[in-house]
Amino acid sequence: MFATNNVPRPSTKFDDMVSKKMMPHHPTTSPATYQNLTVIKRLSKAKFPVFLAASKTDRKNYAMKIFAQKDGKPHPYYKNEIRFSSLKHPNVIEIVYHEDEKDTLYKDEIKKVSFLLMEFAPHGDFFDFITKNREQLDERLARTYFRQLIEGIEYLHASGVAHLDLKPENLLIGADFNLKIADFDLSHVYGDSKIWSRGTKYYRGPEFFKSGPSEPQLKNPSTADIYSAGAVLFILKSGGIYPHSENNTLEGVDLVNLLYHDNGQFWKQHSDIQDKPESFFDRDFKELFNNMVKYDPQERWTISKIKESKWYNGPVYTPMELQRKMKKILKC
Repeated sequence: MFATNNVPRPSTKFDDMVSKKMMPHHPTTSPATYQNLTVIKRLSKAKFPVFLAASKTDRKNYAMKIFAQKDGKPHPYYKNEIRFSSLKHPNVIEIVYHEDEKDTLYKDEIKKVSFLLMEFAPHGDFFDFITKNREQLDERLARTYFRQLIEGIEYLHASGVAHLDLKPENLLIGADFNLKIADFDLSHVYGDSKIWSRGTKYYRGPEFFKSGPSEPQLKNPSTADIYSAGAVLFILKSGGIYPHSENNTLEGVDLVNLLYHDNGQFWKQHSDIQDKPESFFDRDFKELFNNMVKYDPQERWTISKIKESKWYNGPVYTPMELQRKMKKILKC
């Protein structure tokens, strides 16, 4: 862990962004203060729990992420995540307020905690959405959300940020039914001296799971996000099925080995596993996926190359069509 007074210096572009937005927000100008928040329910059982909180100040709902203090100081992951309070994009969750130290009831004890207040995404995350609605996730919907994911990643990379833990659980569905990239506690700013994230199994590139427990050697952290976005693309297309299982076999097949050494057989195996005709994975889709998950990070397609691809430029839902589609699926 890095000490809270020893956070690496961010890149110039990111530093300029932060300087334009006062951080932390002063309680008197915040849309909600700790004293004026009502915690309604728990939204996430992750290591750092997230609660739904209602503000008496502006009568809006927010997501409150709680960090127990470490060694009497704000948790290093909290100190890392508040660096991203300046990010503002339609496909990135916004941090609207944060406080370093408050006494609160935490795990049945009065403890000092730090917390973030973020925009609330009322329709949950893409892991739940995909697993519960896989039959209704058509290719046009998958492409619509994949394009939103790429737009969000492009903004992060242009801002000097690599997320390093992209997965459906960290992609939320906002009030407008648009995709929102969330959870920046392990994210990386270009110029940081150390990589904190180890990624998440099944979504991370070989540079993570082939290098053991030591710090991954990432020459360009943004390429790790491209790999993870490729895994998310595959899951959107397949209705929740992973492209591979890292160092393990899936139904006795080493899909990682096939992906990189017998690509034709990789796709044939997935057609069998998913009980789909081989035409389900068309040439344009396979070209896009294969080039996003190249073994060598430097060979992976750039954002601009992804946006030029044939599959990416296929049909998508308009904003109004997306709202109608999602309201029907979610019954809201």
